[in-house]
Amino acid sequence: MTRIALLLALVGVAACVALAQPSKASAGWCWPDCSNYGILNWNTTTYNGCWFRSGAVCSGWAYWSLNGVSKTCYPGCDAYGNTTGQILYGFENSDRIRGRFTVRSGRFYISPGEVGMGGYLRAQVTWYAGVSQVNAAAIG
Repeated sequence: MTRIALLLALVGVAACVALAQPSKASAGWCWPDCSNYGILNWNTTTYNGCWFRSGAVCSGWAYWSLNGVSKTCYPGCDAYGNTTGQILYGFENSDRIRGRFTVRSGRFYISPGEVGMGGYLRAQVTWYAGVSQVNAAAIG
């Protein structure tokens, strides 16, 4: 009898947790859009005042909580998933730009707190070397 009560309690807790999950968050900013990849190189720009006038894409100003990039193997990868392009993904404000560099393909996420930032920011992805095919998105 206690096993049945325990099982019912666990099922009830699992149901409550499942129902309490928020719906899938939608991105507040995407580049080039929320479904496609774009080429990031030395002359890519969103023309909206990023720290770097070329070689960078950035969101509008907001209280962002997460910036994510998905980087493909275009134009190629080595056996370890390293691409020929290097990017910096992170955040910028009126004083600084902070983030993480990567040459690897895959998905990467960063929050402002991980790089000592917070407040009213822009999510950004900046070209550093080579050519990269990326999709970027940020949520507030």
